[in-house]
Amino acid sequence: MMASGQKTATETKVVPEISHPPRLVVTTRGYLRAAQRYIWDDPDKPKEEKWFLFKLDVFLLSSACLGYFSKNLDQANISNAYVSGMSEAINMRGSDLTYAGNVFTAGYVIGQMPAVILATRVRPSILVPTMEILWSILTFCSAAVKTPSQLFAVRFLVGLCESVYFPVMIYLIGSWYTKNERGKRVTLFYTTASLATMFSGYLQAGAYKGLNGKLGHQGWQWLFIICGVISLPVAIIGYFFYPDFPETTRAFYLTKQEAEFARQRLVAEGLKPLGASAWDRTKIFRIMAQWQFWILPLGYFFVQGGFPAYQPVFALWLKSEHHSIYQINVWPTGQTAVGVVVQVLAGMISDSPLLQGRRWQTIIVMQAGTIFSTIVLAVWNVSDKLKYVAYYFMYFSAGVPGVYYAWYPDLISHDHEMRGFVIAVSNMFSYIQSIWFTIAVWRTVEAPTFRPGFIAASVLGGALVLLTLLIRFLELRDKRKREPRRDGGDVEGLAISSSEEADSSFSGPPEATSTLKIKTIEEDARIVRLDGERN
Repeated sequence: MMASGQKTATETKVVPEISHPPRLVVTTRGYLRAAQRYIWDDPDKPKEEKWFLFKLDVFLLSSACLGYFSKNLDQANISNAYVSGMSEAINMRGSDLTYAGNVFTAGYVIGQMPAVILATRVRPSILVPTMEILWSILTFCSAAVKTPSQLFAVRFLVGLCESVYFPVMIYLIGSWYTKNERGKRVTLFYTTASLATMFSGYLQAGAYKGLNGKLGHQGWQWLFIICGVISLPVAIIGYFFYPDFPETTRAFYLTKQEAEFARQRLVAEGLKPLGASAWDRTKIFRIMAQWQFWILPLGYFFVQGGFPAYQPVFALWLKSEHHSIYQINVWPTGQTAVGVVVQVLAGMISDSPLLQGRRWQTIIVMQAGTIFSTIVLAVWNVSDKLKYVAYYFMYFSAGVPGVYYAWYPDLISHDHEMRGFVIAVSNMFSYIQSIWFTIAVWRTVEAPTFRPGFIAASVLGGALVLLTLLIRFLELRDKRKREPRRDGGDVEGLAISSSEEADSSFSGPPEATSTLKIKTIEEDARIVRLDGERN
């Protein structure tokens, strides 16, 4: 009897243990799918759309990131070369580093507006790689300069060639991805600027340690040579990987149906296609009559001015404290690591179900971290430990530009060409302002305290927070103007109409078309309901 009872008890204990693992697996899968919605894209997207996005990420996004990496590697190298022997080698004095930055800015500003207009008429897959090849050649020339005047001339030409890349690529990326896909990808693109800065520090440390004196070249010269070697093959890849715009694409990796689907899903979000408001003699005046033309460039100047990266402030402070060349080049890379982590998280969160494509919250949070940093460094008379904390927190706002530009398609959804134009004007305005701004408050002779610079960065960072709230107000106002009020019946009719357009344009397999149709109906209805709730 007792033996039988013991056996029964044993069996009773085993049964629930067998039933638990399946529940655990289901729960784990649910958590993973929920996490995926925050980290990348909605796992419930149709498989055809996932494949389409995968190809865009592999070809467009990866090549864009590589190109932007090489561009910013060149820009970061001038600062690293300066503190690693170039200033002594070519007899740079006073604020020559600032002047070198300003002539680069002059060339960079001149080329941007023609570049975005030209990109609507000449294929970006031809325009951008050609300019990349030219700046790669000029990067090699930077290693051969003998005087500050020669350096200024080369930097001007490099800036002119590089002026095409950033505005055109931001314009291009924003023309392919939807609202809930765009933030993380633009910030990932922008992250490569921070990675280039970090990599440049390691590259200069390695070049100085391993190549200094080899073949008659100093370490800072090898830095430019290596940078050119990296940039040249990246430029050649662009001829094949950049897909142009959805309306003009001939990319080998996209089918005609996928190109049409790309156009239709952006139209369904309210974005006007390329050519809907083409350039003419009066278009510039129509653009100037809209608030985006005036406020967004001003905001981008606040973005850049509030980020104290006009001088290698951390490296120059370390140099004044008599740290080694290796430490001067490597320790500031920790700032970049902070910036990379913060901006990637910001892009993911702004696209996630939590914020659903809204950008203003992440901009304010990131800028707040840098405001804390600049206030501490403006005070200056603090402990070295707090200075280290402040120098690393300084890069909290490194991710603001990516999220800020990801906002542009939503703020200028009504005019494709205007969107590219305002991107260029924003970047131009910021760089033009930086010419006087750097001379006024970021002079090299102010090193290592840079008190005027840190005070100015604190003020402009605070101004950006206030302007971000104003932009959000104007965005909501424009939404109310452009979207008529609809009751439940109208929502259903709109959803069916949109789904029929998508169905007729994406002539893939029947099961794929059906899936996309259902998804479009649900998504359109959800968007209208959410917009109604927010407004």
